[in-house]
Amino acid sequence: MKFEINSIKLFKIINQVSKARNKNTLSPLLNNLYLKIEDNNLIIRATNLEITCEKTVPVKGIVNGECLINGDVFVKISNHFNNIDTNINCELINNSLLISYLKVKLQLKTYSFEDFPTPPKLGKKITNLNTKLLIDLIKSVSFCAASTEIKPEISSIYIYTIGRDLYSVATDSFRLAEKKIILDSEIGDINILISQKNINEMITILESSIEEENEVDIFNNENILTIQNNNLSLSVRSINGNFPDYKQLFPKKWDTKVIIDKNELKNILNLSTVFINSYSYIDLEVDIKDNIIKIKSKNDNIGSIEKETKPESLEGEEINSSYNSNYFLDGISHINGETLELLFTQNNKPMFIRDSNNESFTYLLMPLNK
Repeated sequence: MKFEINSIKLFKIINQVSKARNKNTLSPLLNNLYLKIEDNNLIIRATNLEITCEKTVPVKGIVNGECLINGDVFVKISNHFNNIDTNINCELINNSLLISYLKVKLQLKTYSFEDFPTPPKLGKKITNLNTKLLIDLIKSVSFCAASTEIKPEISSIYIYTIGRDLYSVATDSFRLAEKKIILDSEIGDINILISQKNINEMITILESSIEEENEVDIFNNENILTIQNNNLSLSVRSINGNFPDYKQLFPKKWDTKVIIDKNELKNILNLSTVFINSYSYIDLEVDIKDNIIKIKSKNDNIGSIEKETKPESLEGEEINSSYNSNYFLDGISHINGETLELLFTQNNKPMFIRDSNNESFTYLLMPLNK
């Protein structure tokens, strides 16, 4: 194997693909990076078995071949390539990869690649999707996934389809976020749970490819979802389990609807955080009555706050419920619109929040027990 490639180009490829590696030293094979020269293409692959990333880029291929190298070491070396702009020469000689550029010569030991996992089969093509839209689908809800893996089904993002609608959902049982994208035509079935621990890597890999491709093709092969463009293939394995039947929490009608300025509400919630102190959150009481929203919070050791504001519009019954202040603030921070719609059924029931002009994202916040 022998090839020549620009240093900055090699840095970007390794930095992107290596996100899929298993950094756990108990699985040293999955810590490695697979390299292959096939004619004038360089193929680099990494996997932790749950997520697999393979990148193919054109290079000056001199001799075909393949090898497996230590991922940690190669990543550290490639970080230096970003500070220079020169050609890197790589050649496989006697089970070592020789890397030379300028007046630097490096030698990396290679390993047997026969047991290194191959990419999963693509399966059936489901649809093609704008890359930024796909990233938004995942990113919009990921903050709600449970941080522990005691219940794998809620420490994940659930992606599924109904007709032309593509959904992503996440919950930690205290709150829930749902994102919906309506496509131009019906798509194939997707029903997959992506572990939260792989989400950041997925997003980083996809964001690195936005400049190269505007759209990706999405394939489904039983429990594996593959996202692919001309030079990138990213496969994610579904975890076992069933996501909670969250739709039963969505009522058929709302008893109370409130339209309120997002920044005004955000300022009130930010002010309430001064009373959190050593507590992880503050109990925030929302009282809706006589066309006025009253928000109250109290910390017996510090003090209290009470703020009244008149919403842009208010329809329905009186409401008095308490919510986690941090979760409330976190939810509205993920909504881009200038005005919010707060939706209620009755006291001590979930509050639903969304952009008053866009129903594609819904945030559900469970009440606190009084």
